[in-house]
Amino acid sequence: MTPKIPVEPPPTSSEKFAQTFRLPVDLVYFLKHEARARGADLNATVFRYLDGVHRWFGLPRAVAELLEADRKALELDRYEYLLHVLYHRGIELREKPPGFDSSAGSRKR
Repeated sequence: MTPKIPVEPPPTSSEKFAQTFRLPVDLVYFLKHEARARGADLNATVFRYLDGVHRWFGLPRAVAELLEADRKALELDRYEYLLHVLYHRGIELREKPPGFDSSAGSRKR
């Protein structure tokens, strides 16, 4: 008998499940390239990406809560909200040079 996977496991659960996904070849190559570039395996890379989206990329709780409140106020799902944020970054880059807010970028000016 196959164990039932809870819809929402307890927040402290460290239990892991094996899951299979069918992905287009180009996406698999992209993920493998990303893994190699970081010196990580494919599983660790996929986990990092998905866990990052799930946990707001490890941002401080106060920031994550603000982002989540903003997302809900805009009535967007997580994916749509990330697109929204990236779109607005792209708009900002029309007015400012790439890397304008990096410490390395500010030293170049």
